[in-house]
Amino acid sequence: MAVRDELVLGRRTLHARFRSAPPRTLAAGELLTAAVCSSNEIYHLVEGWACQFRDFSDGHQAIVDVYTPGEVIGLDAIFRARPPEKVMTLTSIATTVIDAEAGLTDLMTCRSTALYVAWLLGRRQRRSDRLLAAISSLDARGRLATMLLDFYRRLSHQSLITGLSYNLPLTQTQIGAYLGLTVAHVNRVLRSLRDEQIVNLEKHCLTILDPERLTILTQNGSLANAVAGQRSLYSPMPRSRSSFPPNGGSF
Repeated sequence: MAVRDELVLGRRTLHARFRSAPPRTLAAGELLTAAVCSSNEIYHLVEGWACQFRDFSDGHQAIVDVYTPGEVIGLDAIFRARPPEKVMTLTSIATTVIDAEAGLTDLMTCRSTALYVAWLLGRRQRRSDRLLAAISSLDARGRLATMLLDFYRRLSHQSLITGLSYNLPLTQTQIGAYLGLTVAHVNRVLRSLRDEQIVNLEKHCLTILDPERLTILTQNGSLANAVAGQRSLYSPMPRSRSSFPPNGGSF
C-alpha cells in the first residue's frame, strides 16, 4: 500500500474512534483539561479555535500554538514525552475526546494509524519551525504576514473557506503573545497593512486584499526589498480530491 493510501486509512480509523466518543461543548476562555479533569486526553476540534500557551513567573503569557477547526490536540499524551501544556479555547468549541491510554494505544498497533499520528506530529513541528523562523528573522510585518497566510492555508486545506476572507478570533493581545510583539506594535502593523491595501481586519473578519504582496512580506518583511515584477510565491490552495483527503490536510 502506498504511503498516502496508508495515511488516508489511518485518518479514517482515528476519526472513527473520535466519532464513537460523546461530543463536548465548551465556551470561549475555558481550559480543555479543566473540562475533563485530566491531562491524558486527546481532542478532535470539530468546531472552533483554541490555543496552547505557557505562563511565566512574571505573569507574562506566551501562545505557542494555535489550533483551527478539524485539528487534533494532545498527541504528546501518547508518548508522555513532556509535561502537558495548557490549552484554552479562543471561541466556543465542539470537540470529541478520547483517553490517550485506553482509547488510542491499541490503535497505534495499526501501521496506518501510527503513520498518520506521526504525520500529524510532523506537521505540527513544521508549523512550530515556521513560527520560530519568522520570530527569529522577520520584522513585525513579516511575522504578522506569516501568521495570516498560515491560518489561511490551514483553513483552505480543511475546505472551511473558499475565498480570501476568514474569521480570525484572536485579539490583538493574543496576536502579540503569539508573535512576540506588543499590542501597540500589532495595532500599528495592522493599520499599515490596511492603509497599503494588503489586508484588512475588521470585527475579527480578516480579508487578504493583495496575496502577492502579503507573501513577499513573509520572505523579507519589507516590500521595499522586493524586486519589481517578482513572481508571486503565492498560489491558490489546491481543491482537488486527489491533492487532499476529505476534510484533512495535504499528505
